Amino acid sequence: MPDTEVIKQKTYTEMTPAERLTDRIARNRLMDQRVSVKVQDKPTKKKTEAISARAGAVRGALDQFQQIKKTQGIDAASDYILSRVKK
Repeated sequence: MPDTEVIKQKTYTEMTPAERLTDRIARNRLMDQRVSVKVQDKPTKKKTEAISARAGAVRGALDQFQQIKKTQGIDAASDYILSRVKK
């Protein structure tokens, strides 16, 4: 097998079929290494308690908005949201 440094210096049209195959295999291995390193380095994301609490509050406000809209109308529901924003 020829050295990959030698292959990199040649253009693709100057390479023999064996050199092209070797070059393609070397490039694929480099790509696989880069991808596997990126996937392993990426930490798994977990919701913190603060984010969960805010998400719950938003869901609660949306549920309350929908309930008020059904019973009292859209104007009362929008007033409810405005009163929560001003807090």
